[in-house]
Amino acid sequence: MRNKYLKILWILVIGILTLTSCNKKENVEEEKFVFLEDTVFEVNGEQISLGEWNVYAQPVLEETSLLYGNTVWDLKMDSEGKLFGEALQEDIQKRIVNVKTVAGHAEELGVTLSGDDRMDISVSAEEYLDKLSSKEKEEYHITKEIVEKVYTDNFLANKVYEYITLNVDTDIDEEEVRHMALSYIVRPKTYEDKEGNTCYYTDEEIAFKRSELEDIRKKASQDKEKTLKDFENEDNVVTEIISDYADLKERLPEDMAGIVFWLRQGEVSAVLESNEAMFLFECVRLEDEPATRAARIRIIEQREQEVFEEAYKKWKESIEIENNPSIWKSITDRINAYALE
Repeated sequence: MRNKYLKILWILVIGILTLTSCNKKENVEEEKFVFLEDTVFEVNGEQISLGEWNVYAQPVLEETSLLYGNTVWDLKMDSEGKLFGEALQEDIQKRIVNVKTVAGHAEELGVTLSGDDRMDISVSAEEYLDKLSSKEKEEYHITKEIVEKVYTDNFLANKVYEYITLNVDTDIDEEEVRHMALSYIVRPKTYEDKEGNTCYYTDEEIAFKRSELEDIRKKASQDKEKTLKDFENEDNVVTEIISDYADLKERLPEDMAGIVFWLRQGEVSAVLESNEAMFLFECVRLEDEPATRAARIRIIEQREQEVFEEAYKKWKESIEIENNPSIWKSITDRINAYALE
């Protein structure tokens, strides 16, 4: 089945997995579970069949083997000797529980699937099944009904996520998001001697370096057709970067970073100095659109995740799981032997 599975809609970010604290029911005498023959585990009264488990698990197993090789399955993850495969099995279970939990709140929130959604689910299920051989379907207990169930849960979970995060604030301060394209020349005030000691240039040498940068600044400012690149030589190496305000504050003293960040397009800064060096910056592009857009998306997604996690914290308190011992053990054995398949 390697490389044949479609990517399942893992709508819950990895951070949500750390929130999953499921209550395992104790095997006390008064609680007798009656599992269907091929049930892997039960979550909140719903039994997860072996076929459903495999639809979720198989892409993870294949991708893990592809990325890390077959030797990864023998790695021990803790002092008790838990193997990598066993830890991965628990992770897959958490993913299923997350999807089931979120999708399970769709009705109370008034979240439903549209006709187009159901059509997409049906078409996607058919495409998924077309990639499997009859032997694979039989071996892994996968039917169209099961695949449609998995896609339906994930569609609903996606819609619940969108519903909960619908009103997240998308206004972002310019200092948080704008990335700009800059070029700069740096002239150090220090050098390293033969013994590896850091030494300062003389005041006269530093003054000469400063005057050279000031001369470049004047020429670049007066001739709008020229950029710092036109003045590059062995002593004045021009470096080009795409940077936001946070990155500039890591590279430069904060007051200097503020000056650079608020340069206008085509503007060349004054000669800026720290204890170690002198800088001359030029704003090549006020905003680098791809980097700024990516930063905006990242910030909004982080805000959405925070809002969603608050809702999920309440839901996770009522999660109850019971594993079917015989099938759970057989899956463990199969995952640990995955490299041999």
